[in-house]
Parts: sequence; structure tokens; C-alpha cells
Amino acid sequence: MRLLLATLLLAQLVLCSAHVVPSITPVLNCDDEEAHQAAAEAVRYTNAHHHHGYKFALNQVEKIIPLPSHGGDEIYLFELDLLETVCPHVSSTPIDQCPVRAKLEQAVEADCDYKMRKHNNTYEVLQAKCKSELKSAEKLPWLCPKCPHVAPLNDTRVVHAVDVALQKFNSGNNTNFYSLHEIGRGRIQQGEGNTVLVEFIAAATNCTKDDAAAGLNECVKEGGPKASYAACSASVVKLPGVIDEDVVEKCTIYEAQPQKDAQAPLPGPVAPVPPHFIPSRFHHNLYFNNLSPHSSESNSAEHHLLAAHAQRAVKRSLTGQPVHANARRPPLCPGRKIHF
Repeated sequence: MRLLLATLLLAQLVLCSAHVVPSITPVLNCDDEEAHQAAAEAVRYTNAHHHHGYKFALNQVEKIIPLPSHGGDEIYLFELDLLETVCPHVSSTPIDQCPVRAKLEQAVEADCDYKMRKHNNTYEVLQAKCKSELKSAEKLPWLCPKCPHVAPLNDTRVVHAVDVALQKFNSGNNTNFYSLHEIGRGRIQQGEGNTVLVEFIAAATNCTKDDAAAGLNECVKEGGPKASYAACSASVVKLPGVIDEDVVEKCTIYEAQPQKDAQAPLPGPVAPVPPHFIPSRFHHNLYFNNLSPHSSESNSAEHHLLAAHAQRAVKRSLTGQPVHANARRPPLCPGRKIHF
């Protein structure tokens, strides 16, 4: 009788355990097409939430950490390396057509962490955290001693160069009068004469240049669907013993564009920027943070997640087929660098 009872209990345990299906989240190779599909959505999200400076492009998928699945969705933590492009944030140019800024111009690199959900073969950003810095600042003096060096955005020489370049632009054949929206970059080259290279964005106002010259009314930047911008670059050279400056400017006008399609609201309120405020820094920071403490930047969280879920993850090749445990294959991550 006891043997029969024990047999029945053992059978019940086997039946119960047979219905427990562990959630499985695949391990992605950082260079898989699917990984880059997710990265493209993360970059789109980043640029949609970046309302100053320049757009960013993917440089490298550094790490992918699978998290427990929820229902039919797969959850991942991504670490991406992004590079600043030369396309201003107001540009309508698709990101895949925006060249990244050259190393000798002191490229800006951003380290970003994303929590992403895969649902119906599409990826969605749940949380994000980014920070950026000039990576080549300490190497440029010996890489290129004569190259112009990045200057703070509020450097008096940079501000002056932007002012005279904008005046020259407004004196041309423009229907609208443009006012300064933001300074994007400033570089100074020391030599026989001081050469200041600047990039800036000007916004169209409700004034013509004749109205502005006459001072008949206050010129206000156009907003909403009427907003249009001019992205300008200029060089201002002042030679010793010469009174006048040599000013060369080139501007590209971006007509009114639809509002950016932000996938999710920004994390918390954003402080308003005072008019004509010029920050005391060398570049426009890419910084926002709405990622939980269990970000992939945390080594303890990372090791915990990997240890907890590595046994349940299913490895697969670029074709999506399972990979034998003993098969030789290159490391999953980090992926290749697209630029530098």
C-alpha cells in the first residue's frame, strides 16, 4: 500500500513538472542582423529625444544581456557605442546618410544603455541612459599639432565669429530674418592669424530682413509647423595689421518639418533654456537617464543576470538555427566597429 502511494505521488510530481515551461530568451550575437535592427530603433529613439546639437549614429554594439521573458515578449539590455554626426538635430537627412564627425575634428562618442522589448519581431525602447564625451581631446595635440582645437561654446572668439557670420547670412538674399538658435561647435586655429571655425543653427523669425533693419517690430522665432532653420558653418580670419576680418559662411536651410516622433516621453521635466543661453562646455552633451538601477553598466547586476539566465538561453547562428554547444564560433560580443 505504501509503495502504491509513493508511486502515485511520484507520478503527480512528474506530471506537474512537465507543465512548467521555463521562459527562454535567445542570446544574440552583437553583429547579428537582429541585433542591428534593435540598435537602429535605439538610435532612432535617441535622436528623437535629443533636441540640440547633432544627430548620433551607431558605431558598435558592445553588449547584449538577455533578461527573463514576459509572456510572449523578449527583454534585453543593450550597450551601444554611438558617434556624433555632422547633421544638426534639425536636419531632415536620414541618419544613414549622415557622416560621422572625423577624428581630427575631435569626435564626440556616446555610451548608451537601453532596456528593450521584442514584441511581434519589432523592438521597443523601454528605458535608456546615455552620456557623451570628446574621446580624442587628449590625443589631438600630438596627432595633429596644427589642427584647430575645439573651444568652449561660450568662448568670446567663437561667439563673435557666429555673430559676424550670421550678420553676413542675413545681409544676403533671404526672405526671412534669422536669429541665433544655438551654437553647435567652435574651433580655433592659432597661427599667423587667428582662424575661428564655427557651426551654428539660426531660426527663421516673423520678420523680413528689411523689417529687422528698420526695427519696426520685435522679431520672434517661428514655431510649430512654421518653424524653419538654417544650419551654418563659417570661418572668420583676422590677420595681424588688417582691420577687416575675412568672413566666409555657408548655410543650408531646412524648411518646416513635422514634429519629431518621440516613442516615449522624456524622463522627467526638462528645464527651459533662457534665450541666447550659451553653455560653458566644448560640445552638446548627449545625456538623459531613465534606466533602472539594474542597468548593464552595473557589473553586479550584469553578472547576476548572466548567471541566472545563461542556462536557459538558446544560442543560435546568424541564420537563426541552434548552435551545438561544442561548436567553435567567434565571440558573441562586442561587435565590430562600423566607423572607428
